Amino acid sequence: MLLLQERVRKIQSIPETSSKYLGSIIILGMVLCLNATIAIAGVTGKIAGVVQDEQTGEPLAGVNVFIESLSIGAATGADGHYVILNVPAGHYAVRASIIGYTSMIVEDVAASIDRTTTINIYLTTEVLEAGSTVTVTADRPLLRKDEFASRHLVTAEDIDIQPIDSFMDLARNQAGVVGSHFRGGRSGEVLVLIDGIAIRDNAGEYSGDVGGFTALIPEYGIQEMEVSLGGFGAEYGNVQSGILNLAMKEGGNHYTGMVRYTSTNFGESLNNTSMGRRGEWYDTYNQHVLENTLQFNIAGPEPITSYFLPIVGVELPRPMKVSFTAEINNKPQGYFINQQSEDVSLQGKLSYKVTPKINLALGGLYSSQDWDQFHFAASKYGPGPDYPVDQYAEVRSGTKFQYNYVDDHLSQPQGVITYDSGVYNNEQYDSVATYYIAGMQEYLWNYHKNSRIMYSIFTHSLSPTTYYEIRLNSFTTNYHYATQDVDDRDSDGDTKEDLEWDINIEGAPNPIYREREANYWWVRGDDPGYRDQSSWNGTVKADLVSQVNQNHMFKGGIEFINSRTKVENISWTLNLGAVRKDIWDRESYDLGIYLQDKIEYEEIIALVGLRYDLFDPTGLGGEDVLYPADYNFPYSEVDENNIPVLTNPDKAVKRSQISPRIGISHPITDRTVIHFTYGHYFQRPDAYYLYRNLSFQSLTKVGNYIGNPSLKPEKTVGFEVGAEHLLADDIKVSVTGYNKDITDLMNWRKYVGRSIQNIELNVFTNADYGNIRGFELNIEKVLGRWWGGMLNYSFAVAKGRSSSPFGGSSSFTSARRLNILDFDQTHTVNTTLTFLTRDKSFFGLKIGPVQPLANWRASFLTRYGNGLPYSSYGTGLINDKRQPYTINTDLRLNKEIKIIGASCHIFVDVLNLFDRQNVDWIGSTLYYEKEDDPTIVRAENVEASEYSRNPQAYSDPRQLRMGISVKF
Repeated sequence: MLLLQERVRKIQSIPETSSKYLGSIIILGMVLCLNATIAIAGVTGKIAGVVQDEQTGEPLAGVNVFIESLSIGAATGADGHYVILNVPAGHYAVRASIIGYTSMIVEDVAASIDRTTTINIYLTTEVLEAGSTVTVTADRPLLRKDEFASRHLVTAEDIDIQPIDSFMDLARNQAGVVGSHFRGGRSGEVLVLIDGIAIRDNAGEYSGDVGGFTALIPEYGIQEMEVSLGGFGAEYGNVQSGILNLAMKEGGNHYTGMVRYTSTNFGESLNNTSMGRRGEWYDTYNQHVLENTLQFNIAGPEPITSYFLPIVGVELPRPMKVSFTAEINNKPQGYFINQQSEDVSLQGKLSYKVTPKINLALGGLYSSQDWDQFHFAASKYGPGPDYPVDQYAEVRSGTKFQYNYVDDHLSQPQGVITYDSGVYNNEQYDSVATYYIAGMQEYLWNYHKNSRIMYSIFTHSLSPTTYYEIRLNSFTTNYHYATQDVDDRDSDGDTKEDLEWDINIEGAPNPIYREREANYWWVRGDDPGYRDQSSWNGTVKADLVSQVNQNHMFKGGIEFINSRTKVENISWTLNLGAVRKDIWDRESYDLGIYLQDKIEYEEIIALVGLRYDLFDPTGLGGEDVLYPADYNFPYSEVDENNIPVLTNPDKAVKRSQISPRIGISHPITDRTVIHFTYGHYFQRPDAYYLYRNLSFQSLTKVGNYIGNPSLKPEKTVGFEVGAEHLLADDIKVSVTGYNKDITDLMNWRKYVGRSIQNIELNVFTNADYGNIRGFELNIEKVLGRWWGGMLNYSFAVAKGRSSSPFGGSSSFTSARRLNILDFDQTHTVNTTLTFLTRDKSFFGLKIGPVQPLANWRASFLTRYGNGLPYSSYGTGLINDKRQPYTINTDLRLNKEIKIIGASCHIFVDVLNLFDRQNVDWIGSTLYYEKEDDPTIVRAENVEASEYSRNPQAYSDPRQLRMGISVKF
């Protein structure tokens, strides 16, 4: 129950407003046309409570309870109870009025995703000045009675305070999350929703994005993010381990906005000396990151319909509102060479209340990413301080070798090595090798990814307690990488075009096969691969929500997703004549139907639901997807197009499942709540595992991965039990225990194709099992006058037969046992601690009108982990040892300077404040156990201790960035 924290705060008059209805049909047509380019859907909660007479305590019927900024509300019933549904996440003023009583406004009422906010209002018959209202401020309790499972809310204020770079950084700070793994699940078991729309690339496994989410989101466009790790409602399908539900900002009645600029470039001296380890390190140059970021957000009335059209006499009956956010990030230099990137993300939301009962919302998201990657094996040769530049000699078995590096590939083709014998630099050598080096980093893949999300939502209120929504969504994404024709091999003057992987195309700029020295260092040639992947998802979703009475809110719906993915994935790791091809174009569809009831009583609150899911790998009216009935005898002949004719093929069939889910919350007292959830959760296979190289193209003797369209969905059955308790009004402690059983996980099984010359086929199959159990503790202190923060601790044990779909089912004896998984971090601690001084600080120091000690804020974000597991060398044991523990602290120091109508924030971020070298991974377990050095990746001459060390094994060094933002 929300109490009224502040009694009468101020007396104010509420002016009446009026509007004209001219031109509404014209404007509505314009809005509908916008649906072709942008779209949006809402993420909502519920505000409910009882209105009573303050003197007698009697419930008041017929009271109008209204959210003026949203133009929605409800009237109280005979018992004084009211409920306002479909309230977007945010903070609002709620007005209650009835004849004979003084109107009251409750300000700063927080509506949150999928939650009920209780506001009880007490009206008085006290006579005030005519037209006036009593305004009070709502309290924000930490304890929610309708918490069924572990859910963490991150608000726009949290984003502003913390030194983070993306919404995923926010998620990683929550209890139960280790990197991209939620409660011990694989990284693909996460679902990301934007304003209630599920966004997942049908073949996200190709790009490796968390949960198949291939887009960027401007962080300052987020109003609220809900991180769920269990107990998902029946409305959520195709997810096993975690949900990130993002509510984006919406426009209001007045303009608000923010402009923010950050940079890490402070001059060469400070960049390279003051901010941590810089310069030559094991023959690899370690640089200062140069990165500039511009962020922008504005929200309010849509300007054309609000200001320009009224000039010509056209006014809408109700205001149209808009919000727009942009983020542009440019990184011309990374910690190592060839780590440049450029990112752009744009997000918009447009909403209009067509009639008092019909709302139309449109919006969208666009993101584009271009980046390069540093590869250590390609770093030995090349120009400048990033590589060894001096000539050197060595002796092998009595033979003297002289190496000469020439930073000029114009006189000779790229990567040519010439060998001579005789005298070089007045010394006699048995062999003189001259390398004509252009810098192998120039011959690596260039990456590009772009995504476009367009969606719309139509909401119709049938009554104050019942409404339905119809959502349309289109999500397109492209992921592309290739090596550019930097040498202009076809002499057309274009050095930005891709090399053409098909060497049979005459005149095309074809790749050169990569060669290595000592079977490790890349000497010449091009990155051996090409990929172009395009995916499209179209979604139609309809939901009906009805608060049938004070105790039951029913919600049901149907969701249909049609998907198409086109993949062209080529590699030539063996040689240019042995090209692996993975080329396919497939459609599929998903159908989900659910029904759930939210039951709310004083003593108990429950969420009971049932979901049905259907997946068809052939799509709508598509041709049958065929696969061999016996992979030991897949085919024995090919057709005129050299496509295999399968022997006795089977057809892929539809897969369906039913998911029961239940959550119970029991408020023991006003300060303690216990909860329990149990559910079945399914996730259909990624298209990578379904369709990869079903045509059996370009098979080699070993290493051929083949999709399996008969795969079943992966299944998780889990439960959790937890309790929340208020230690004080602003301090809450939560404890949760959970257990998850995961079956039908992806892996591959090896077959030997007897009818195709005993070629080995690695066919994906439902073979793995996992079990995860754990305990989580969370302590939260509301940000008060001086400080606030959060501390969470997670204990987890994650076991399974394999940590990834590439462990090899039945191929190794270890695969038959349950092993500690690669991402099992037994102990994890996250803390966020913020100290601040308010506007009227008791420090009292003033310089003229300025208070230099006021409005400061310091936020510390610390992460600790006891170390990820690794397998000891030569023992045959799986993940029997642990890497060193990791700990990292980031700091944001912020000073607010208030200006008339706006506030200016000047801040400094110090990432890895204590410049700690955390071990991210181990290069070679053999040499790590011998030398206690995780950077060693190989040894040229063990007796002489000539090791190659990759500094990327350590976490990033200390990094400083500064910024300024203006908010209005």
